[in-house]
Amino acid sequence: MSLAKKISDDVKSALKGGDKKKLSIARYVYSELKNFQIKENLERDIFKLSDENIIKIVRTQIKQKKESLDFALKAKDQDRIEDLEFDIKYLNDFLPIMMDEKNTINIISQHINENNLENKDFGKIMGFLKQNYSDKIDMNLASKIIKNIFKE
Repeated sequence: MSLAKKISDDVKSALKGGDKKKLSIARYVYSELKNFQIKENLERDIFKLSDENIIKIVRTQIKQKKESLDFALKAKDQDRIEDLEFDIKYLNDFLPIMMDEKNTINIISQHINENNLENKDFGKIMGFLKQNYSDKIDMNLASKIIKNIFKE
């Protein structure tokens, strides 16, 4: 099932089931997909959006929700925290499963050792990861790992 179909089905099932939280986030994602199509001047049928584009949009939404969650945590707004955590969990279901930290460290270390890379080669390492593992590795985590490797 395509991701667009899943979102559309989620909106319908949440409407029928009266699940207000799920309906809210599913409609939000649906509207973001529509906004993307308008902005990119694409055909207005979300079922024609590629899963790759949907994942890109969802990642952006997760990033925004996490930033909002940080503010909600600082403000100790429990209702908002619960809503944002629900939204983030829902959005994460659309993303491919990412490699864990241990495997990410192994890939980065192996690439550094095989190519005799140094701290100044940070961009080359990130480029390699983006080219070969963009859907499998969390690039923020990879960046932190690379910086830690060269601190040692």
